[in-house]
Amino acid sequence: MTVNSGGPSHSRRQRLFAAAVAGLAVMSCGGDGASTGPSRRALNEGRQIFRFETFGDETFWTDTLRMHEVVQTIPPTIALAVGLKVDADTLPEAVLQAIQAGQVDLTDPATTVTLLKLGAVVGLKATVDPNNQVTSLGTTCALCHSTVDDRIAKGIGSRLDGWPNLELDPGAIIALSP
Repeated sequence: MTVNSGGPSHSRRQRLFAAAVAGLAVMSCGGDGASTGPSRRALNEGRQIFRFETFGDETFWTDTLRMHEVVQTIPPTIALAVGLKVDADTLPEAVLQAIQAGQVDLTDPATTVTLLKLGAVVGLKATVDPNNQVTSLGTTCALCHSTVDDRIAKGIGSRLDGWPNLELDPGAIIALSP
């Protein structure tokens, strides 16, 4: 979902993406314990890149589509309906318990901002100012290439990296743009 502008950063993106994919591939393969692949450090770096690197696409999502304005007006119910996912494992235990008990208002856009602030929306990286205003928004590889196991509710659960997000509706998301 990132915009490819070509140029020198394109090859950097390819290298970083290749490292992330290689790391995920090695993690998913069994073995006899002999290390023939990347180090644990390289795997963790690849995972971080895959989950959190936007490659500067905030320019597109923030400046062009102005999606940072949109996400703070959308309740989690709408975000989940267009296929966004919430990584329950990033939530503080008290918040997770409140969601499970039905004590979190999933129809309140402020909840969406809180989830973004906590880094719990899979594949989205937001900057939220002290007044709880989203000032920038970017996407990561995980937006399309991760999902959750729905263990808490539909669209809310433990992250499954490398699994396609088959419920993601990019057209519906972009249609929300002003």
